[in-house]
This record gives sequence, C-alpha cells and structure tokens, in this order.
Amino acid sequence: MKNSTWIIIFSVVIVICCGLWLLISNSSYSFKIVGIYQNGELVERINLDTVTEQRKIILNGDHGNNTILVTNEHIKMESADCPDKICVKHGELTENTTPIVCLPNRIVIKFENSNNNSDVDIKAGAAG
Repeated sequence: MKNSTWIIIFSVVIVICCGLWLLISNSSYSFKIVGIYQNGELVERINLDTVTEQRKIILNGDHGNNTILVTNEHIKMESADCPDKICVKHGELTENTTPIVCLPNRIVIKFENSNNNSDVDIKAGAAG
C-alpha cells in the first residue's frame, strides 16, 4: 500500500479512538449524589440533580433537632439545636468542601460519588 493510504487509515483510527474516549468520559458524568448519615447509618441518599422542589428533612438527635434544606443541586444544614452550630455555619455542601458534620447529634452529610476524594484517609506528618 501507498503511504497516503496508511496515513488515511491511521487518521481514521485516531478519530475513532478520540470519539470513544469522549463517549466514555461523558458517560461517567459525576452525579451529585449525597448521603445523609446519622449514628453511622444511612438515613437517605439524594441525587441533587433530580431534585425539583425544595424540601426539608428533620432529624432528631440527643441534643435536639437538625433541619436539612434540600434544593435543586444544593444541600445545607438550615438549623440545629446543638450548642455550637458549626454544621449550620458550614453552609452549602460543595464538591470542594469537607462534609457537613453535626457531632452532638452524630449527623454527616457527604457526597457519595466516586469522583470525590474527600473520603481518603491520609496520615500526615508521620515518620515511617
């Protein structure tokens, strides 16, 4: 075969590979799936991309109630009866922040998708 035939075949293979790569990378789209845990047990798992109406989830704990506000693509601790209210001050859960945690009532709100590396345990500063 001529060199121009090989160039055409190689170009077609490259285009097909690029198309497959784009198809595969788009199919692994990171949905905003959030898990709400209390006492280490899953209370509810929510896909924030599919939320159409605002709703509130109220969880009862040893130190009162926590109200979680779920809106389209957003979740946050709206109010808490715990003394320090760090969970409320955390604001909305975003992919670049730590999970929302209420220690007194043992509540954790965190992303569940595999693209989020916030669940990775790291031992920093340890001498080997």
